Amino acid sequence: MADGDTPSARERRLARELRRLRAGVGLNGREAAERLGWSASKVSRIETSRTGVSAHDLEQLLALYGADDERAAYLRKLAPSARSKGWWDAYADALSSGYATLIRLESGSRALQCYCALIPHALLLAPDYLEHVILSGPDRPLPVEVNRRIQICRRRQEALTPDHREHPLQLSAVVDEAVLRRQVTNPDGSLDTDARRSQLQWLTEIAAWPNVTIQVLPFAAGLPPVTAGSFSVLESLATEGPDVVYLENKTRIFFIESETEVHGYTQQFRHLAGMALSPDDSLHFIKNAIPD
Repeated sequence: MADGDTPSARERRLARELRRLRAGVGLNGREAAERLGWSASKVSRIETSRTGVSAHDLEQLLALYGADDERAAYLRKLAPSARSKGWWDAYADALSSGYATLIRLESGSRALQCYCALIPHALLLAPDYLEHVILSGPDRPLPVEVNRRIQICRRRQEALTPDHREHPLQLSAVVDEAVLRRQVTNPDGSLDTDARRSQLQWLTEIAAWPNVTIQVLPFAAGLPPVTAGSFSVLESLATEGPDVVYLENKTRIFFIESETEVHGYTQQFRHLAGMALSPDDSLHFIKNAIPD
């Protein structure tokens, strides 16, 4: 699924559950619509995932169908559009639809598993290093744009902290040794050892957080089973299982929702984690890679 399309794995599950609730109380779509003062096509669009459901509309449906508290809470977690607005709405004009969707999905996820092949995952980037990542391409954004991107990424990282989220995102990362060894250069070609040092030191700090696990995949472990680069797997708050994979680069975000493919990426991550060093050995490895 290309950037711009909204991942709908959770929305499709919500639609199925709403259909089951309606059928369970003996109503057809037209009858449900009449009782709510809606058009039959609105119920149909919601139940076929062709449109999202607002928080208000979801509550009306749950009341009509007599959903118990446990089922209602589960369905609210499945409905991104039914959750309260997030900080990213303030950046709506500046975010691509794919990036906005990614942030929204992360905010509604229980856990994230990622393989970092070239650079750290965005949630693990230190500010100095992040600026180099933004400026690494041939296009040179204006300083105001660079600052905006840094600000958005830093806000995105708040998903990991208890100060900004009741249940912080559980992050498990396998970081390739290439990420640790890669040199950072300035526009004039000189090395920026400080930025690299800052990034590696940040990895050692964040690895101590209770919700963060970092493992290093050393060159000595051999060829990884992944040849296409970095990937991330999100686990739903509602189901506590993996349901969306995303591939992120500088210009596009690709979402994968097929259960078979999501399962395949989950298995690949487990294999990578098995090849990687333990968290304790990884921490020691990172510390040794920090330049003097």
